[in-house]
Amino acid sequence: MVTLSSQQRLLLFLLPLIVAALLLWVPVRDALEVGRPDAEIYAADVPEGHHWVAFTVPEDDIHATDGAMLSLVLEFETLEGQVDSSSRTVLFDLEENEEVLEMKVLWPDGRTQNFTNVAIDERHELVYPKSINDALAAQWALRGAFFRFWVWTAVAALLVLFGLRVLSWAQSQESHA
Repeated sequence: MVTLSSQQRLLLFLLPLIVAALLLWVPVRDALEVGRPDAEIYAADVPEGHHWVAFTVPEDDIHATDGAMLSLVLEFETLEGQVDSSSRTVLFDLEENEEVLEMKVLWPDGRTQNFTNVAIDERHELVYPKSINDALAAQWALRGAFFRFWVWTAVAALLVLFGLRVLSWAQSQESHA
């Protein structure tokens, strides 16, 4: 039988908590970076009470993205915008719509990308996809910091529960010894 000292039991309990804290640091940092400053800047460009969404192309990708067409599919209408070298950010006034059903990007080279679950009232960075990994990363980013926070929170909670289960198992093995 395996017997654990009190230090080993403490380590088994703390290890999942430490891993969970490290996992939660990423979405909390993202939420803090994406949060208020951009929201205040772009909300000032739309009428009060309206929702909005903004897309920015990184400066180093502007040559590859100049002329990209963006279209947002809302419940009853489609909004369109274009990225150009003078303005790297496209801001959409969603009025009172609280959901973007789909976003389509037509890149200058003819490739298209479709995104769903685009978070509103946030500025998103739109990266020109050079590979499939870039396209998947863009989809993850457009879901918003709030979505990512809850995904990471669920992962961290599962790790804590697993750690508690291991600790409970170790204690039950020790009591049978």
